[in-house]
Amino acid sequence: MFDIVFVGNNAENFDALKARFPLAKKAQSLQQAQKISLTRFVWIVWDDVHVADGFLFDYIPDEWSQDVNHLFLNGEHYDGICLIPKSAVVTDKEITHRFFVHNKKVEILASNPCKFEIFYTNVYEDYLQALEDSKYDMFWIIPNYVNPSKRFKFDSYFSHLGRNTNYAYLNGKYHDGIVLCSKKAKFSRREFDYKFIANKKEIDIVISTPTPYDIVFISYQEPNADENYKRILERFPRCKRVHGVKGIHQAHIEGAKLCTTDMFWIIDGDATIVDDFNFDYQVARWDKEVVHVWRSQNPINDMVYGYGGVKLFPTGLTINMDTSKPDMTTSISSKFKAVHDISNITAFNTDAFNSFKSAFRECTKLSSKVIDRQKNEETEDRLRIWTTVGKDRPYGEDAIRGAREGAAYGMANQGNTEALKKINDFDWLKERFDANI
Repeated sequence: MFDIVFVGNNAENFDALKARFPLAKKAQSLQQAQKISLTRFVWIVWDDVHVADGFLFDYIPDEWSQDVNHLFLNGEHYDGICLIPKSAVVTDKEITHRFFVHNKKVEILASNPCKFEIFYTNVYEDYLQALEDSKYDMFWIIPNYVNPSKRFKFDSYFSHLGRNTNYAYLNGKYHDGIVLCSKKAKFSRREFDYKFIANKKEIDIVISTPTPYDIVFISYQEPNADENYKRILERFPRCKRVHGVKGIHQAHIEGAKLCTTDMFWIIDGDATIVDDFNFDYQVARWDKEVVHVWRSQNPINDMVYGYGGVKLFPTGLTINMDTSKPDMTTSISSKFKAVHDISNITAFNTDAFNSFKSAFRECTKLSSKVIDRQKNEETEDRLRIWTTVGKDRPYGEDAIRGAREGAAYGMANQGNTEALKKINDFDWLKERFDANI
Protein backbone atom coordinates (compact mmCIF):
# COMPACT_ATOMS: atom_id res chain seq x y z
CA MET A 1 0.00 0.00 0.00
CA PHE A 2 1.31 3.45 -0.87
CA ASP A 3 1.54 6.33 1.61
CA ILE A 4 -1.55 8.50 1.98
CA VAL A 5 -0.85 12.21 2.48
CA PHE A 6 -3.47 14.86 3.22
CA VAL A 7 -2.56 18.21 1.66
CA GLY A 8 -4.02 21.38 3.20
CA ASN A 9 -5.26 22.85 6.48
CA ASN A 10 -8.83 21.58 6.84
CA ALA A 11 -8.56 19.93 10.27
CA GLU A 12 -12.06 18.47 10.16
CA ASN A 13 -11.43 16.64 6.89
CA PHE A 14 -7.99 15.45 8.03
CA ASP A 15 -9.48 13.99 11.23
CA ALA A 16 -12.10 12.17 9.15
CA LEU A 17 -9.34 10.69 6.96
CA LYS A 18 -7.26 9.63 9.99
CA ALA A 19 -10.28 7.93 11.53
CA ARG A 20 -10.50 5.61 8.52
CA PHE A 21 -6.80 5.40 7.65
CA PRO A 22 -4.73 5.90 10.82
CA LEU A 23 -1.39 5.92 8.96
CA ALA A 24 -2.33 8.94 6.85
CA LYS A 25 0.14 11.82 7.00
CA LYS A 26 -0.28 15.54 6.54
CA ALA A 27 1.60 18.07 4.37
CA GLN A 28 1.20 21.65 3.27
CA SER A 29 1.99 21.05 -0.40
CA LEU A 30 2.22 18.28 -2.97
CA GLN A 31 6.00 18.65 -3.10
CA GLN A 32 6.21 18.24 0.68
CA ALA A 33 3.97 15.18 0.45
CA GLN A 34 6.42 13.64 -2.04
CA LYS A 35 9.33 14.35 0.31
CA ILE A 36 7.80 12.72 3.37
CA SER A 37 6.53 9.69 1.48
CA LEU A 38 8.51 6.48 1.84
CA THR A 39 6.80 4.64 -1.02
CA ARG A 40 7.30 4.69 -4.79
CA PHE A 41 3.91 6.36 -5.29
CA VAL A 42 2.07 8.67 -2.93
CA TRP A 43 -1.67 9.17 -2.60
CA ILE A 44 -2.61 12.88 -2.53
CA VAL A 45 -5.82 13.70 -0.68
CA TRP A 46 -6.71 17.38 -1.08
CA ASP A 47 -8.41 19.16 1.79
CA ASP A 48 -11.53 20.03 -0.28
CA VAL A 49 -12.66 16.45 -0.94
CA HIS A 50 -14.39 13.69 0.99
CA VAL A 51 -13.03 10.16 0.45
CA ALA A 52 -15.70 7.99 -1.14
CA ASP A 53 -17.14 5.37 1.21
CA GLY A 54 -15.98 2.37 -0.79
CA PHE A 55 -12.54 3.64 -1.74
CA LEU A 56 -9.66 1.84 0.03
CA PHE A 57 -6.49 3.29 -1.59
CA ASP A 58 -5.56 -0.19 -2.85
CA TYR A 59 -5.13 0.58 -6.54
CA ILE A 60 -1.81 -0.64 -8.04
CA PRO A 61 -0.53 0.92 -11.29
CA ASP A 62 0.41 -1.50 -14.02
CA GLU A 63 4.05 -1.87 -15.13
CA TRP A 64 3.55 0.47 -18.11
CA SER A 65 2.31 3.34 -15.89
CA GLN A 66 5.07 3.66 -13.34
CA ASP A 67 5.91 7.28 -14.26
CA VAL A 68 2.36 8.50 -14.81
CA ASN A 69 0.13 10.63 -12.59
CA HIS A 70 -3.06 8.69 -11.93
CA LEU A 71 -6.23 10.78 -11.62
CA PHE A 72 -9.38 9.37 -10.04
CA LEU A 73 -12.95 10.53 -10.23
CA ASN A 74 -13.92 13.32 -7.85
CA GLY A 75 -17.65 13.24 -8.40
CA GLU A 76 -17.81 13.81 -12.16
CA HIS A 77 -14.36 15.36 -12.53
CA TYR A 78 -10.77 14.12 -12.30
CA ASP A 79 -9.55 16.83 -9.95
CA GLY A 80 -9.58 15.15 -6.56
CA ILE A 81 -7.58 12.26 -5.13
CA CYS A 82 -4.58 11.33 -7.27
CA LEU A 83 -1.72 8.85 -7.16
CA ILE A 84 1.57 10.59 -7.95
CA PRO A 85 5.00 9.03 -8.49
CA LYS A 86 7.33 10.15 -5.72
CA SER A 87 9.80 11.34 -8.33
CA ALA A 88 7.28 13.16 -10.55
CA VAL A 89 7.96 16.80 -11.34
CA VAL A 90 4.68 18.72 -11.17
CA THR A 91 4.40 22.45 -11.86
CA ASP A 92 2.61 24.97 -9.66
CA LYS A 93 0.17 25.66 -12.51
CA GLU A 94 -0.77 21.97 -12.70
CA ILE A 95 -1.38 21.91 -8.96
CA THR A 96 -3.44 25.12 -9.00
CA HIS A 97 -5.68 23.84 -11.79
CA ARG A 98 -5.59 20.20 -10.60
CA PHE A 99 -4.84 19.34 -14.22
CA PHE A 100 -1.76 17.14 -14.54
CA VAL A 101 -0.36 16.97 -18.05
CA HIS A 102 1.24 13.52 -17.90
CA ASN A 103 -1.74 11.59 -16.62
CA LYS A 104 -3.88 8.51 -16.75
CA LYS A 105 -7.57 8.83 -15.86
CA VAL A 106 -8.86 5.95 -13.77
CA GLU A 107 -12.64 5.55 -13.83
CA ILE A 108 -12.93 4.76 -10.14
CA LEU A 109 -14.80 7.10 -7.79
CA ALA A 110 -12.23 7.96 -5.15
CA SER A 111 -13.78 11.13 -3.71
CA ASN A 112 -16.57 13.66 -3.84
CA PRO A 113 -16.04 17.41 -3.70
CA CYS A 114 -16.90 19.20 -0.47
CA LYS A 115 -19.76 21.64 -0.76
CA PHE A 116 -18.66 25.24 -0.76
CA GLU A 117 -19.45 27.06 2.47
CA ILE A 118 -22.32 29.54 2.74
CA PHE A 119 -21.94 32.97 4.36
CA TYR A 120 -24.74 35.46 4.97
CA THR A 121 -23.76 39.05 4.28
CA ASN A 122 -25.25 42.41 5.17
CA VAL A 123 -22.25 44.68 4.58
CA TYR A 124 -18.95 44.54 2.73
CA GLU A 125 -17.09 43.65 5.91
CA ASP A 126 -19.11 40.41 6.06
CA TYR A 127 -17.80 39.52 2.61
CA LEU A 128 -14.21 40.28 3.66
CA GLN A 129 -14.64 38.05 6.71
CA ALA A 130 -15.98 35.23 4.55
CA LEU A 131 -13.02 35.68 2.22
CA GLU A 132 -10.74 35.11 5.20
CA ASP A 133 -12.73 32.36 6.95
CA SER A 134 -13.66 30.12 4.03
CA LYS A 135 -11.86 26.77 4.15
CA TYR A 136 -12.06 26.41 0.39
CA ASP A 137 -11.07 28.54 -2.57
CA MET A 138 -14.73 29.27 -3.38
CA PHE A 139 -17.64 30.19 -1.12
CA TRP A 140 -21.23 31.36 -1.37
CA ILE A 141 -22.47 34.73 -0.16
CA ILE A 142 -26.20 35.27 0.41
CA PRO A 143 -27.12 38.95 0.86
CA ASN A 144 -29.86 39.96 3.25
CA TYR A 145 -32.14 41.33 0.51
CA VAL A 146 -32.87 37.99 -1.20
CA ASN A 147 -35.02 34.93 -0.52
CA PRO A 148 -33.03 31.81 -1.51
CA SER A 149 -34.92 29.11 -3.38
CA LYS A 150 -35.75 26.13 -1.19
CA ARG A 151 -35.15 23.85 -4.17
CA PHE A 152 -31.58 24.97 -4.77
CA LYS A 153 -29.09 22.74 -2.96
CA PHE A 154 -26.02 25.00 -3.24
CA ASP A 155 -24.10 22.11 -4.74
CA SER A 156 -22.82 23.84 -7.88
CA TYR A 157 -19.32 22.73 -8.74
CA PHE A 158 -16.70 24.30 -10.96
CA SER A 159 -13.43 22.58 -11.70
CA HIS A 160 -10.22 24.25 -10.60
CA LEU A 161 -9.71 25.51 -14.13
CA GLY A 162 -12.69 27.84 -13.59
CA ARG A 163 -11.97 29.18 -10.13
CA ASN A 164 -10.40 32.48 -11.09
CA THR A 165 -13.73 34.24 -11.37
CA ASN A 166 -16.95 34.85 -9.43
CA TYR A 167 -20.26 33.30 -10.48
CA ALA A 168 -23.39 35.48 -10.20
CA TYR A 169 -26.75 33.69 -10.24
CA LEU A 170 -30.14 35.12 -11.13
CA ASN A 171 -32.03 36.86 -8.35
CA GLY A 172 -35.40 37.02 -10.07
CA LYS A 173 -34.64 39.05 -13.23
CA TYR A 174 -31.09 40.17 -12.50
CA HIS A 175 -27.72 38.67 -11.57
CA ASP A 176 -27.55 40.82 -8.44
CA GLY A 177 -28.10 38.43 -5.55
CA ILE A 178 -26.31 35.25 -4.50
CA VAL A 179 -22.72 34.92 -5.68
CA LEU A 180 -20.33 31.97 -5.67
CA CYS A 181 -17.15 33.86 -4.87
CA SER A 182 -13.58 33.02 -5.74
CA LYS A 183 -10.81 33.78 -3.29
CA LYS A 184 -8.71 34.56 -6.35
CA ALA A 185 -11.08 37.29 -7.58
CA LYS A 186 -11.70 39.66 -4.67
CA PHE A 187 -14.06 42.51 -5.48
CA SER A 188 -14.43 46.04 -4.11
CA ARG A 189 -16.91 47.59 -1.70
CA ARG A 190 -18.69 49.34 -4.58
CA GLU A 191 -18.95 46.07 -6.51
CA PHE A 192 -20.41 44.43 -3.41
CA ASP A 193 -22.93 47.22 -2.75
CA TYR A 194 -24.19 47.38 -6.33
CA LYS A 195 -23.56 43.73 -7.25
CA PHE A 196 -21.98 44.97 -10.47
CA ILE A 197 -18.94 42.72 -10.23
CA ALA A 198 -16.28 43.15 -12.91
CA ASN A 199 -14.67 39.71 -12.73
CA LYS A 200 -17.69 37.44 -12.96
CA LYS A 201 -19.62 34.99 -15.08
CA GLU A 202 -23.39 35.14 -15.09
CA ILE A 203 -25.27 31.90 -14.50
CA ASP A 204 -28.82 31.97 -15.87
CA ILE A 205 -30.36 29.92 -13.10
CA VAL A 206 -32.82 31.59 -10.72
CA ILE A 207 -31.77 30.60 -7.20
CA SER A 208 -33.32 33.49 -5.30
CA THR A 209 -35.91 36.23 -5.51
CA PRO A 210 -35.63 39.73 -4.10
CA THR A 211 -37.30 40.47 -0.79
CA PRO A 212 -40.41 42.56 -1.62
CA TYR A 213 -39.89 46.24 -0.98
CA ASP A 214 -41.71 47.82 1.94
CA ILE A 215 -44.87 49.78 1.12
CA VAL A 216 -45.74 53.02 2.90
CA PHE A 217 -49.09 54.77 2.66
CA ILE A 218 -48.75 58.50 3.42
CA SER A 219 -51.86 60.44 4.40
CA TYR A 220 -52.58 63.82 5.94
CA GLN A 221 -56.15 65.11 5.77
CA GLU A 222 -57.52 63.32 2.69
CA PRO A 223 -61.19 62.42 3.30
CA ASN A 224 -60.82 59.10 1.48
CA ALA A 225 -57.49 58.09 3.08
CA ASP A 226 -58.88 55.55 5.58
CA GLU A 227 -60.92 53.84 2.89
CA ASN A 228 -57.96 53.73 0.50
CA TYR A 229 -55.62 52.36 3.16
CA LYS A 230 -58.08 49.66 4.18
CA ARG A 231 -58.42 48.57 0.55
CA ILE A 232 -54.64 48.36 0.15
CA LEU A 233 -54.21 46.34 3.35
CA GLU A 234 -56.62 43.73 2.06
CA ARG A 235 -54.29 43.03 -0.87
CA PHE A 236 -50.94 43.96 0.67
CA PRO A 237 -50.86 43.39 4.44
CA ARG A 238 -47.22 44.49 4.62
CA CYS A 239 -48.22 48.08 3.88
CA LYS A 240 -47.33 50.58 6.64
CA ARG A 241 -48.83 54.00 7.23
CA VAL A 242 -47.60 57.48 8.06
CA HIS A 243 -50.44 59.79 8.97
CA GLY A 244 -50.68 63.42 9.99
CA VAL A 245 -47.01 64.39 9.65
CA LYS A 246 -46.85 68.02 8.60
CA GLY A 247 -44.72 68.70 5.54
CA ILE A 248 -44.38 66.57 2.40
CA HIS A 249 -40.66 66.02 2.82
CA GLN A 250 -40.94 65.22 6.52
CA ALA A 251 -43.75 62.71 5.95
CA HIS A 252 -41.68 60.82 3.39
CA ILE A 253 -38.63 60.85 5.64
CA GLU A 254 -40.73 59.32 8.42
CA GLY A 255 -42.00 56.72 5.95
CA ALA A 256 -38.46 55.79 4.95
CA LYS A 257 -37.49 55.35 8.59
CA LEU A 258 -40.18 52.65 8.95
CA CYS A 259 -38.57 50.53 6.23
CA THR A 260 -36.01 47.75 6.33
CA THR A 261 -35.64 47.31 2.56
CA ASP A 262 -33.23 49.51 0.63
CA MET A 263 -36.05 50.78 -1.58
CA PHE A 264 -39.66 51.41 -0.63
CA TRP A 265 -42.99 52.10 -2.29
CA ILE A 266 -44.92 55.31 -1.65
CA ILE A 267 -48.69 55.57 -2.00
CA ASP A 268 -50.40 58.94 -1.57
CA GLY A 269 -53.43 59.14 0.68
CA ASP A 270 -55.80 59.95 -2.19
CA ALA A 271 -54.59 57.13 -4.44
CA THR A 272 -56.93 54.37 -5.53
CA ILE A 273 -54.67 51.51 -6.70
CA VAL A 274 -55.76 49.80 -9.92
CA ASP A 275 -56.50 46.08 -9.69
CA ASP A 276 -53.56 44.83 -11.78
CA PHE A 277 -50.87 46.77 -9.94
CA ASN A 278 -48.99 44.34 -7.69
CA PHE A 279 -45.96 46.13 -6.19
CA ASP A 280 -43.69 43.43 -7.60
CA TYR A 281 -41.41 45.57 -9.75
CA GLN A 282 -37.72 44.67 -9.38
CA VAL A 283 -34.90 47.19 -9.54
CA ALA A 284 -31.40 45.92 -10.28
CA ARG A 285 -28.95 46.62 -7.47
CA TRP A 286 -26.89 48.85 -9.74
CA ASP A 287 -29.98 51.07 -10.22
CA LYS A 288 -30.91 51.33 -6.55
CA GLU A 289 -30.35 55.11 -6.47
CA VAL A 290 -32.97 55.74 -9.16
CA VAL A 291 -36.34 57.30 -8.28
CA HIS A 292 -39.12 55.44 -10.12
CA VAL A 293 -42.50 57.07 -10.75
CA TRP A 294 -45.53 55.31 -12.23
CA ARG A 295 -48.40 56.97 -14.05
CA SER A 296 -51.77 57.80 -12.55
CA GLN A 297 -55.06 58.88 -14.06
CA ASN A 298 -56.49 62.29 -13.21
CA PRO A 299 -60.25 61.98 -12.40
CA ILE A 300 -61.06 65.54 -13.47
CA ASN A 301 -59.22 66.08 -16.75
CA ASP A 302 -58.30 62.45 -17.62
CA MET A 303 -54.60 63.23 -18.06
CA VAL A 304 -52.28 60.27 -17.49
CA TYR A 305 -48.74 61.01 -16.32
CA GLY A 306 -46.62 60.85 -13.16
CA TYR A 307 -48.67 63.28 -11.10
CA GLY A 308 -49.99 61.42 -8.03
CA GLY A 309 -48.58 58.10 -9.20
CA VAL A 310 -47.10 55.38 -7.05
CA LYS A 311 -43.38 55.89 -6.46
CA LEU A 312 -40.44 53.68 -5.62
CA PHE A 313 -37.77 55.54 -3.65
CA PRO A 314 -34.26 54.69 -2.43
CA THR A 315 -34.66 54.45 1.33
CA GLY A 316 -31.34 55.90 2.45
CA LEU A 317 -31.45 58.80 0.01
CA THR A 318 -35.00 59.61 1.10
CA ILE A 319 -34.00 59.83 4.74
CA ASN A 320 -31.21 62.24 3.77
CA MET A 321 -33.10 64.19 1.09
CA ASP A 322 -32.70 67.91 0.43
CA THR A 323 -35.77 69.38 2.16
CA SER A 324 -35.23 72.84 0.66
CA LYS A 325 -36.53 71.90 -2.80
CA PRO A 326 -40.24 72.55 -3.49
CA ASP A 327 -40.65 69.36 -5.54
CA MET A 328 -40.20 66.45 -3.16
CA THR A 329 -39.69 63.70 -5.77
CA THR A 330 -36.71 65.43 -7.37
CA SER A 331 -35.23 66.25 -3.94
CA ILE A 332 -34.07 62.67 -3.48
CA SER A 333 -31.87 61.75 -6.43
CA SER A 334 -30.64 63.10 -9.74
CA LYS A 335 -31.51 59.72 -11.27
CA PHE A 336 -35.10 59.37 -12.40
CA LYS A 337 -37.13 56.82 -14.35
CA ALA A 338 -40.71 57.25 -15.51
CA VAL A 339 -42.50 53.89 -15.67
CA HIS A 340 -45.31 54.04 -18.21
CA ASP A 341 -47.72 51.63 -16.53
CA ILE A 342 -50.73 53.09 -14.68
CA SER A 343 -50.60 52.45 -10.94
CA ASN A 344 -53.65 54.29 -9.64
CA ILE A 345 -56.35 56.91 -9.98
CA THR A 346 -55.43 60.06 -8.08
CA ALA A 347 -58.81 60.61 -6.46
CA PHE A 348 -58.02 64.05 -5.07
CA ASN A 349 -61.45 65.51 -5.94
CA THR A 350 -63.10 64.49 -2.67
CA ASP A 351 -64.08 68.03 -1.69
CA ALA A 352 -63.57 71.61 -2.80
CA PHE A 353 -60.39 72.33 -0.82
CA ASN A 354 -58.53 69.12 -1.70
CA SER A 355 -59.36 69.65 -5.38
CA PHE A 356 -58.07 73.23 -5.21
CA LYS A 357 -54.99 72.27 -3.18
CA SER A 358 -53.89 69.45 -5.47
CA ALA A 359 -54.29 71.48 -8.65
CA PHE A 360 -52.60 74.55 -7.13
CA ARG A 361 -49.53 72.58 -6.03
CA GLU A 362 -49.06 70.76 -9.31
CA CYS A 363 -49.53 73.81 -11.51
CA THR A 364 -47.20 75.89 -9.35
CA LYS A 365 -44.48 73.29 -9.92
CA LEU A 366 -45.21 73.09 -13.63
CA SER A 367 -45.20 76.85 -14.28
CA SER A 368 -42.20 77.59 -12.04
CA LYS A 369 -40.15 74.91 -13.84
CA VAL A 370 -38.86 73.37 -10.59
CA ILE A 371 -39.34 69.79 -11.82
CA ASP A 372 -36.05 68.42 -13.11
CA ARG A 373 -35.93 67.39 -16.77
CA GLN A 374 -39.41 68.72 -17.56
CA LYS A 375 -40.04 69.51 -21.24
CA ASN A 376 -41.45 72.95 -22.05
CA GLU A 377 -43.91 71.83 -24.72
CA GLU A 378 -45.21 69.02 -22.54
CA THR A 379 -45.45 71.34 -19.53
CA GLU A 380 -47.43 73.97 -21.44
CA ASP A 381 -49.84 71.34 -22.71
CA ARG A 382 -50.42 70.03 -19.18
CA LEU A 383 -50.98 73.53 -17.83
CA ARG A 384 -53.52 74.19 -20.56
CA ILE A 385 -55.50 71.04 -19.69
CA TRP A 386 -55.29 71.61 -15.92
CA THR A 387 -56.63 75.15 -16.27
CA THR A 388 -59.45 74.48 -18.77
CA VAL A 389 -60.71 70.89 -18.69
CA GLY A 390 -63.09 69.14 -16.28
CA LYS A 391 -65.69 71.66 -15.17
CA ASP A 392 -68.40 69.01 -15.42
CA ARG A 393 -66.59 66.59 -13.06
CA PRO A 394 -67.12 66.57 -9.26
CA TYR A 395 -65.29 69.61 -7.87
CA GLY A 396 -63.94 70.31 -11.33
CA GLU A 397 -64.41 74.06 -11.01
CA ASP A 398 -62.45 74.10 -7.76
CA ALA A 399 -59.60 72.20 -9.42
CA ILE A 400 -59.54 74.59 -12.38
CA ARG A 401 -59.50 77.56 -10.05
CA GLY A 402 -56.61 76.02 -8.08
CA ALA A 403 -54.77 75.27 -11.32
CA ARG A 404 -55.08 78.83 -12.58
CA GLU A 405 -54.01 80.36 -9.28
CA GLY A 406 -51.14 77.90 -8.95
CA ALA A 407 -49.95 78.55 -12.50
CA ALA A 408 -49.94 82.29 -11.82
CA TYR A 409 -48.19 81.86 -8.46
CA GLY A 410 -45.49 79.65 -9.98
CA MET A 411 -44.90 82.02 -12.86
CA ALA A 412 -44.60 84.99 -10.50
CA ASN A 413 -42.16 83.19 -8.19
CA GLN A 414 -39.82 81.41 -10.57
CA GLY A 415 -36.48 81.04 -8.82
CA ASN A 416 -37.88 82.11 -5.44
CA THR A 417 -37.32 78.97 -3.40
CA GLU A 418 -38.80 80.32 -0.19
CA ALA A 419 -42.04 81.33 -1.89
CA LEU A 420 -42.31 78.05 -3.79
CA LYS A 421 -41.75 75.98 -0.62
CA LYS A 422 -45.04 77.34 0.72
CA ILE A 423 -46.99 74.96 -1.54
CA ASN A 424 -46.00 72.16 0.86
CA ASP A 425 -47.66 74.00 3.76
CA PHE A 426 -51.27 72.86 3.71
CA ASP A 427 -52.33 75.48 6.28
CA TRP A 428 -51.05 78.21 3.99
CA LEU A 429 -52.93 76.65 1.08
CA LYS A 430 -56.12 76.53 3.15
CA GLU A 431 -55.80 80.24 3.87
CA ARG A 432 -55.49 80.98 0.16
CA PHE A 433 -58.51 78.80 -0.58
CA ASP A 434 -60.65 80.41 2.13
CA ALA A 435 -59.64 83.92 1.13
CA ASN A 436 -61.17 83.49 -2.32
CA ILE A 437 -64.46 81.77 -1.49
